[in-house]
Amino acid sequence: MLAAVTTVSILCFLIGAGESRHITYPTAEAGDELVSVVVMYRHGDRSPIASFQNDPYYDSSYWPEGYGQLLSKGVLRHYNLGKWLRNRYGSFLPAEYSPKHIQVYSTDVDRTLMSAQANLAGLYTPVDSHIWEEGFLWEPVPIHRLALDDPVLAMNSACPKQGVLEGEVKQSDFYQTLSKDNSDLFKTLSEYTGMSVGMGTISIVYDVIYVYRNHNESFVPSWVEDVDMEQVNYLASMAFAKSIYTDELKRLKTGPFYNYLINYFSDVISGDSDVAKFLMLSAHDSTISYVLGGMGAFDFQPPEFASSVIWELRKNTDGHYINVLYKRNSTDTYDDIKVYECSLDCAFDDFKLNMAGVSVDPETWHEECQINSY
Repeated sequence: MLAAVTTVSILCFLIGAGESRHITYPTAEAGDELVSVVVMYRHGDRSPIASFQNDPYYDSSYWPEGYGQLLSKGVLRHYNLGKWLRNRYGSFLPAEYSPKHIQVYSTDVDRTLMSAQANLAGLYTPVDSHIWEEGFLWEPVPIHRLALDDPVLAMNSACPKQGVLEGEVKQSDFYQTLSKDNSDLFKTLSEYTGMSVGMGTISIVYDVIYVYRNHNESFVPSWVEDVDMEQVNYLASMAFAKSIYTDELKRLKTGPFYNYLINYFSDVISGDSDVAKFLMLSAHDSTISYVLGGMGAFDFQPPEFASSVIWELRKNTDGHYINVLYKRNSTDTYDDIKVYECSLDCAFDDFKLNMAGVSVDPETWHEECQINSY
């Protein structure tokens, strides 16, 4: 199990929200059975974490919640995602909460914990004996917090070898050429922002513009009309891509997670009654990027607020198989993810085979990181 679990948060929180738009999707061939679901999502809309010198809106007076905190739009976005999940999995996940049915984990960050709360408020509307106060339709659900140095979900544990390999990526011909080819763009952005912009800082520019576009369009500087924002987005994605650029980096960054995921599904298949069949993971844009990269599916686009990756374990007469979905945004659409050589209806054994070079147990991971060697 996730050994880094430290506490359980049950935080009371009432959400008044509008209804989201629902579409019912076909979920499998007739006769197939949904066995288990793992959902990993990015938190909802937040205030900026950092900005550039010429940004008049990076001021605490505009962000009473504080920097890097979940905003009301982020609460609503996750509430609606919870409604979407209930609509899709309503016949699989019982309406009444039980720890036998679902387990929820979050990184130990305010915005991910609060996003999980909002999501669960959308997923669960108390019924019958679970209604504890008339007119207050909220179901408390425990959220297990994971330490920020957890290698499974936060993917932020110290791994010296990973740092060395990322340094090599930065010195690679590809990375250096990318930097050189975009020198004019960096110069223009530096002039507009008052900050030295390069490969290491362009993600700040992207993030601020993305946050402002979702929060208040009037905050977006007029100069963005003169800048190739698609290229800015692509270059910003390199902040994540450099950590999963090679097969070895994918293993060091996401190996413990995929080891956990495969073991979790294996326990479900074996009939372990202590394993909940629905697993929810509240994380970050970096986490979403890394797990997509681990499957060879990162598309060099920074994940949006409340984007989610969903692994569905199903079974039919031929055995168990997995489908992976990527829900990029708040719309009702999603993409089917191809896991290397395995696309839709990927047999579980084939999924394990495709992920064998990535998945790694914690003990081996620590050895491969050579933590005591530097």
